Amino acid sequence: MRIGYTPALQRSIVATVALGLLAVALARPDVVVLMVPFLLHLTWGWLNRPTADVRIEATPRAVVIPEGDSVPFAVTATHPWRGALVTAQWPMREGVAFDPDTATVMDDDSGTEMVIEPERWGRYPIEPATVSVRDLSGSWGWVGETSKVAVTVRPASATLEGGSGVAHPIGIVGAHRSRHRGDGSDLADVREFRPGDRLRRINWRVTSRLGLLHVNSTLTERDTDVLIVADTLLDVAPADPDGSTSLDATVRAIAAISRHYVGFGDRVAAHDLGRRVGHVPPGSGPRQARVVLNVLSRANRDVGDWQLLRRVPRLASGTLVFFCSPLLEREAADELVRLRRLGAEVVGVDTLPVGVGEFDDVRTFDRDSYVGEAWMIRRMERDDVLVRLRSLGIPVTPWRGSGSLASVLLEMEAERSVPRRVMGR
Repeated sequence: MRIGYTPALQRSIVATVALGLLAVALARPDVVVLMVPFLLHLTWGWLNRPTADVRIEATPRAVVIPEGDSVPFAVTATHPWRGALVTAQWPMREGVAFDPDTATVMDDDSGTEMVIEPERWGRYPIEPATVSVRDLSGSWGWVGETSKVAVTVRPASATLEGGSGVAHPIGIVGAHRSRHRGDGSDLADVREFRPGDRLRRINWRVTSRLGLLHVNSTLTERDTDVLIVADTLLDVAPADPDGSTSLDATVRAIAAISRHYVGFGDRVAAHDLGRRVGHVPPGSGPRQARVVLNVLSRANRDVGDWQLLRRVPRLASGTLVFFCSPLLEREAADELVRLRRLGAEVVGVDTLPVGVGEFDDVRTFDRDSYVGEAWMIRRMERDDVLVRLRSLGIPVTPWRGSGSLASVLLEMEAERSVPRRVMGR
């Protein structure tokens, strides 16, 4: 948009011409006195006439930040005047706070800086800001828009507390101690030297005490497959509008679990039973952790509830499965049991928000409706499902942060040291 004259300059032109004609027609020199202020404004505006166009720059246009951070958004305007009044105004957007709130007067030299503060993870397209530039005489003006800003907020991925929870690794290289002897760092026992043993395995202390060569026998370290299943068929919201929904808990749980097991060198994958998050193919290493976070940050909150469940297509026996679900749909509970029967080590992660369906939450509903009573019945049915799952040997623990799975993982990992009966002996 090019610079144009303002209504103030237009009024000065009309008033000057009208008063001049009136003074000549009526032969009234005193009318000329009334014309002087408008004539001075016209002269000031003529001296400030623009010689170049206005250019605005806004940075950044796209940015990726972790959850909890803010983004400084700088706007600068280049104009042909020595002094000007420059203002910027941003449209409000749900889920994003602005500092300053809506509009600000920009510094003529350094521009202005607005801070974008997303409330939680996700993708936030910020609409262009409207920038207005006027010279000090108010005769010339320019109005334009900045470019759109795309802010991607990655979910918080705190490291899980507790062990690995891997009782029976299924890979050949990794950080999980196995029962098989071979090259590793965990000591199994000390035995006499045999032909073929490596010299660096010699235990010189035992050798000097017994007089015969002895070597250290170690346990191999292996990896495993980790599959994180996300039940996004429903997004259950608590009574508090600012509270975390079941989708928030699911996304944060996936971020923390994937980061935890990528650190062990495991192959991590994600499967969505609905269509809010999407699928992540198996992978390992730091790159896989970034891939998972990128997929989670693009999760769609606006998708409606979905009734068609997409099952896990295939699963290797011994895979460690984390099933993140509010466990309100019978189909989701059936899929959890099916994965257990396929030979997976399954851990249920309860993502239902705190208080949903409880008595304090029910009292927030209208007394003339039966929504509160319906939620109480749904909650009791869900409690019965949890009891049946635990009776099948499937641990279910609510997600309350990075320490939620500590006790379950430590119990599962302890199974590696439990003595087993060997058939035929």
